[in-house]
Parts: sequence; structure tokens; C-alpha cells
Amino acid sequence: MRPPPTTAEYLVSWALRAPAHPALREEGTEVTYSQLCGMVIQAVHLLRRHGVKRGDRVAVAGPGFGIQLVVLLAAEGLGASTLSFQAEGDPDIDFVLSHAEWVIARVQQVVPAPARFIALDDAFLRELRQPVSELDGLWAPLEAHEIQRISRTSGSTGRSKFMPLSRRAQEYWVSGSLDVKRYTPDTRLLICGPLVMNVAFTRSSTCLRSGGLVMAGSGAWLPQLAPTDLWGLPVQIERLLHEAPPDWRSAQPVPVSTVGGVLSPALRQRLREVFHAEPVSRYGNNETGVICDDLDAGGTGVMRHGVDVRILDTEGRDLPRGVWGRIAVRTPSMAEGYIDLPQETAQSFQDGWFITADVGALVASRLLRLAGRQDDLVNIAGIKMPATQIEDALRAGGEVRDCAVVAVNLQGGEVTVGVALVLAPGATAAQAQARLQGLLRLDAETLARMLVLPELPLMHTGKVDRMALQRMFQSQG
Repeated sequence: MRPPPTTAEYLVSWALRAPAHPALREEGTEVTYSQLCGMVIQAVHLLRRHGVKRGDRVAVAGPGFGIQLVVLLAAEGLGASTLSFQAEGDPDIDFVLSHAEWVIARVQQVVPAPARFIALDDAFLRELRQPVSELDGLWAPLEAHEIQRISRTSGSTGRSKFMPLSRRAQEYWVSGSLDVKRYTPDTRLLICGPLVMNVAFTRSSTCLRSGGLVMAGSGAWLPQLAPTDLWGLPVQIERLLHEAPPDWRSAQPVPVSTVGGVLSPALRQRLREVFHAEPVSRYGNNETGVICDDLDAGGTGVMRHGVDVRILDTEGRDLPRGVWGRIAVRTPSMAEGYIDLPQETAQSFQDGWFITADVGALVASRLLRLAGRQDDLVNIAGIKMPATQIEDALRAGGEVRDCAVVAVNLQGGEVTVGVALVLAPGATAAQAQARLQGLLRLDAETLARMLVLPELPLMHTGKVDRMALQRMFQSQG
């Protein structure tokens, strides 16, 4: 039986059916389905001429969102296993370069033998824009069990872990979300996040398979992009709103889909005001995909169809309904382990279940309440609280524009609370400190460390770099 079609094969159908329909827009540049299909086909020819073949592992970086997407779709269509990276400033570049047979980027990379480097230079880009005549005989899609994609964790609490996803798992990433089933040729999807995030790649693929328009751009371009749908991490969407013209409002309701944390009440309200629709906050992780399709403001959501969840105690035993514990999950889009990390794989992947670092409780049948990451729980006067709960309370006061709360490990094994603040315009550190002290009810026995920063340190994914914050707090002495 022939494997199901790849996204590149869908592009051929849409190029024949609606050649002039817009397919990809990156700020001021737009290409049609005919043009995008031609670029992907030319990329297939170029990769094959270099020697890329079915089953090879191909790592791709920019320049830009659009060209990277073209090369990824071409490599996927000819049956390669793909991996995305940042050409500059990627903290995991050593792993990427040592685990790929082909490295493709605009910026020159020094790759270890026997890997080979392909430059996305001007000559390559000119070739992409040459006309094509042959549409058949190009594709070699992988079977369901073969490795299609190398995904990675965010690395917000340390170095990223990389994991192989089978063709079956990756296809579920593409088609599994409830909201993507509404994508049509009229969809104008704005992606707020880099393609190193697998969900950014799969969302883009879903939209293109539906004949819609995939867009990338900063908030300054929102009036011109006029999205009908928006996806990104909460921090990325906050940045988009910060960059947008102050008085801009969408002319129509725009569904906003987020993953990677519960939306704060303030951000929810801001999204309602700008996009005239209730935002959707998903819970999931890179190892399993989405677990809950929507979390309410309290962190409670309905588990997605096909997802099973258990709540475990510290010994790995099942806990009854309503009791907080560690979340274990299994999904159709699950990875099977981490690359080159046998100990971490054995700890996290057990008997077909992924043991997350998240704390939650099953509060009713298929209803999951999320407290936060196990390592994001902070101890306040002997009571463990989710860091996000403290962050939301700090933002609500008006003195703080942004903040992050982490548990700080001190010498001698003591743990305290570290609070990094970005002050709101006109606010003072003394005002923020008074609010923090009142909020945490600090006394002589309950101490906290506070840092006032111009901006929070962010990773390439847009998430807060909590390891960088840890180093800042440690250096305080």
C-alpha cells in the first residue's frame, strides 16, 4: 500500500486547482500556490543533485521562515527525515551538526565528516525560482513506522533533548488538533514562532494542505497581514501585541491558539479586545503533542480524543481522582525516547507512557487540571505554589509589565524564591518590592530574591530562559 501523501504532494494539487491563490506570505513578500509548488519541486531537484536521498537526515535553517519551509517540505517529500535549527545562536548546534547527514543554511556551518553542507546562497535561491514542467515521479514518502521528523524540547530548563517522530506520529501532529479542521482556502494563518518548534511546522503544513495562506511577520505588519487565525506561544503573542500599532483592532473575530502555558487573565483580556474572540490555550509537550485542546483561566481542560492520562505519586503509583500528582500521558503522536540519552529515556518513557515534569489532577472524567511544572512549584512558607499563579498576581498589580518566578537552589541545599521583574512605565523597584512582600507574606523566615531587569532573557523559541535567570540569581550572592 502506498504511504499517504506528503504536504508537497498536496501543493501540486492546489497549484493545478488554484494556481493564483496566495500560499505563503512573509511580511511584504507573497507567493502563490503555483509559485510555491514550483519552488518546492526545484528544491527537490537541487537536493537530489547534491546527493540527498530517501532516509537521510537533513537539518535546515533560514534565511527566513519561507525559504526554510520550502526546503523542509522538499526534503520531506523526497523521504528525508527533517530537523530545524537556528543558523546563528542555536544553543544545541553541536548536536544538530553531529546528527545530520546534510546541513542546509544561509550561514556557513562547519560540519563534521561525513556530513555535508549545502549553502542556501543566491545561486540556490535563483534556482528555486526557475519554472518547472514535470510534476510526477518526484516523491518518495516514508512509511508510517519510519522516522519523519527530529523534534526537540524547548530547553528552557537546560539543554534541549531531541527525539525522533515516526511518520505516523508526525501525521497526527498535522491533523490532530480540533481547530485545524476548520482551515479552508480562505484561512490566513499567522504563525508567531520559529520552525524549530515542531508545532509551527505542522500547523503550517496543515494550512497548506487545506489550500490556505501561511504568514509570518512581526506585529507591525498586522494591518497588512489581516490574519483570520493566529498561533504562537503566549510570550510570542505578547510580543506581537507589543509591536502592533497601538490602536489597531482586527476587523473580524480572529481565533487565537496558544500552547506552552496557561494564558494570564490580562493577556486573555487583551486578546479579546484586539481580536474579538475567546483565545484557546492548549496544554501539551514536544514529547506527546497536545493533551488538552483548551485550558480555562484556572488551568482546567478536556483531554483530547485518543489521549490517556494517569496521575502518579512519587513512587510511580496511580493516585485517585482529585489528588495532585505527576502527570503521565500516552498519545498517538508520542515520541519513543530521546536520542543518545538512555538514562533520561528510561526515566521518562515507561511501558508506553511518557512521565511528564508537570503536576496536575484528574478532577472528573477526562477533565484535567494543570498546576504547572514540578520544577516550577515554589515553596512559600511551607506551601508549594505554581510559579504562574504568583506571576499572574504580580502582573495584575500595575507595577510590573512582565515577570518570571523560579525556585533558586542555594549553597547548602536551601531553596528560595527568585522573582525577576520588568517594571511598568513609571513604577519603581520599591513599589514592586512592597507588592511582592505583601503578596508572598514574607517574613524573617521566608525570604525571596528579586531582580529588576530591562527585559526577561528569552530563548530562540520565545520562552523565558529560566536557566539564565538561575545564573543571575546565583550570581547575586
